[in-house]
Amino acid sequence: MQKIKFIFIVFFLTQSYAFANLNDIFIADIQYDWLNKSEIEKETIVSEVREIIFKDGEIKALNDFKTNFKDKMKDKNYKEHYLIASAGRKEFKDYNISAFYYKRQKHIYMYALQDKKDLSKIFYYDALGNLRYVDFNYGDYPIYPYYTIQYSIAGKPISVIYNVSKDNQYLYQPDGVFKGVWYKHNLYDKHSKVILTRTLY
Repeated sequence: MQKIKFIFIVFFLTQSYAFANLNDIFIADIQYDWLNKSEIEKETIVSEVREIIFKDGEIKALNDFKTNFKDKMKDKNYKEHYLIASAGRKEFKDYNISAFYYKRQKHIYMYALQDKKDLSKIFYYDALGNLRYVDFNYGDYPIYPYYTIQYSIAGKPISVIYNVSKDNQYLYQPDGVFKGVWYKHNLYDKHSKVILTRTLY
């Protein structure tokens, strides 16, 4: 269940990586007719996106992650940030801020901070201000398409998400294995079968 949370979190506050050479209609129109595409067309799309994201091979773990982010491991202002996020604010001082709730619960279990001066990363903290995950974002936010790699605080890659639009994302494992296509609430596999539904959309 925790891995599902990782997948949900990354859709809310991510940055963009613009690809000027992406004019392939297979990718551009996936949000409209993924369910109607042939298996060959779907595999073509999956392969094209994989080549964009994994051109250098499998996503590797980051060495010395905790050393490089030692000043981010604890949010010193977590009480203030927690209250601001709980109030539904999207910005606070130098940060973009976002809150995450369990379904039907009033209290947030996590909040995200993104420095307005550095949109390349997003830091996710639990309710006590302990760092849990970091998103590394690529490109010129907020232009689509873009992709994000999420890492644990051990520096281990968790997931890779390629965003076509707000409604539509491709999900891959760090080793390049295709997991599915999100369209709004549903995650579809390559056979157009719904394999997961998200509540945080």
